[in-house]
Amino acid sequence: MNTLLLVLLALLALGARTLQLRLQVAAWECLWRFASGPFTVELRRHARIARLGHDSLEFPQPREFRLLSLRCGGIPVWSQRAIVSLPSDADSRIDHIAADEFDPLFDPHFRLNWPQQRRGRVAVRAH
Repeated sequence: MNTLLLVLLALLALGARTLQLRLQVAAWECLWRFASGPFTVELRRHARIARLGHDSLEFPQPREFRLLSLRCGGIPVWSQRAIVSLPSDADSRIDHIAADEFDPLFDPHFRLNWPQQRRGRVAVRAH
């Protein structure tokens, strides 16, 4: 009985975490998605004026957030975030910044063309 209760609590916690993450990033723009069977990898972005908890700056700054996530059957298994500070002139147009405008500031796996680059290399290696 105790084992069943622990399993149910673990499933409930997993479901709550899944729901929390979905609600948190539901409004974020999906840049790309790759699905293979039950696994899905996707990249989402969101630009806003924000002040981070460990930030040394006094006022909020324009920033772009990107989230790379891996889901199995809709349940988040792994995720990684990247945050880039944008130039100060971006604050007046923060809601209208194109996804490719500051794309080179991110690491390669957080960029728009990352999945296409990977497929191209795999195809070259296969021949």
